[in-house]
Amino acid sequence: MSELRVAEDGRYIGGDIPFGYTLWGDRLVEVPAELDACVTVIRLVKQGRDYSAIAEAVRAEHAVKISRRQFDALLESVYRRYGPI
Repeated sequence: MSELRVAEDGRYIGGDIPFGYTLWGDRLVEVPAELDACVTVIRLVKQGRDYSAIAEAVRAEHAVKISRRQFDALLESVYRRYGPI
């Protein structure tokens, strides 16, 4: 995984694009369904559900697939910013 790099003016200049975002030209833009899925992921992690159950719930509730890599990166990002879930 490579660290996301964004210029001061907001342009994407490299690194992994986080789950919940996509590139539009040289800018990161939100993907609403994926951002909603992020909320579901965090809620289910707090309930003690495992990756398989969470991935299935996200697919059923939001019609979004989240890979194990995306799942792990999301949790790592939340942990770095807010501490343990």
